[in-house]
Amino acid sequence: MKKVFFYAIVALFLLTFSIDSTFSVTVEGKKGDEVIKISTDTYKVHWKAGAAQSGYIEAFVKGKVLFEKVEGRRFYHSGNYAGWKDWGALTEFKVLENKAGMAKVEFVNDDGGSKEWHSVVTFWDGTPLIKHEVTVKAKKTVVSFQDGHEPMYEVRADVDGRAKWDSAGDKGPFAHNAFWIGGNFSALYATHPKATAREFPAWQAAGKGRMDLVHNDLAKEVKEGKSSDPLVYFVAFGPGGKAEAHALADEVAKGGPQNLTTVDSNGKLSITWGTIKDIR
Repeated sequence: MKKVFFYAIVALFLLTFSIDSTFSVTVEGKKGDEVIKISTDTYKVHWKAGAAQSGYIEAFVKGKVLFEKVEGRRFYHSGNYAGWKDWGALTEFKVLENKAGMAKVEFVNDDGGSKEWHSVVTFWDGTPLIKHEVTVKAKKTVVSFQDGHEPMYEVRADVDGRAKWDSAGDKGPFAHNAFWIGGNFSALYATHPKATAREFPAWQAAGKGRMDLVHNDLAKEVKEGKSSDPLVYFVAFGPGGKAEAHALADEVAKGGPQNLTTVDSNGKLSITWGTIKDIR
């Protein structure tokens, strides 16, 4: 018993000592910059900020380019009311939380019509998964999520492969889709059993395709000045291909990344008793 207790104390000490150097999600940039840069121990992404059609525009996995910056749009939301309207330029940006192992930020976009999009996005070390919580604030009465494109992902790169999977039911895994390039992948994951995933491999942009999630069953009228319920989905950037992308859908069905080591708001290491008991 004393031996187990000794090793538990040593393990906690080492984890606490190394937490700041081991876990370092960084956020660089501000409103008005060309891009906002977010880095974890798995990926680095650039979120287009200084021009129209904000969203992920460039990505690297383990230091290797997944896709390079392009002109125009790549990742966005849009709706078809009085014509198609996409996310516009970034109008607000806030870092809501940034501590060892994670960062939570808010991007705000205006579509030039009746919708103001608020995206609360959580990034973690130790996983390819990124959580998106998106709400629509109505400048005029409007329907929240409609016509697919929630979100739309224009790949606009030469891929080695792509795939989509349908929802397996109320307990998941839920609809998701992915593409992979040179040993790395990116994917979209729904958290709602009625969502669907689509692929458009022959879509314009030199036939390099696009993919989206469809959440039309969540569409509700939002009165002027009010906000919709949040639409929750996950994006991933990670090493591997089809199998690795598909495997993450099980984690999403359980609520998101599993077995993360994080630090609470007071800077204390979060570790479960089960983890301590397993130290011998």
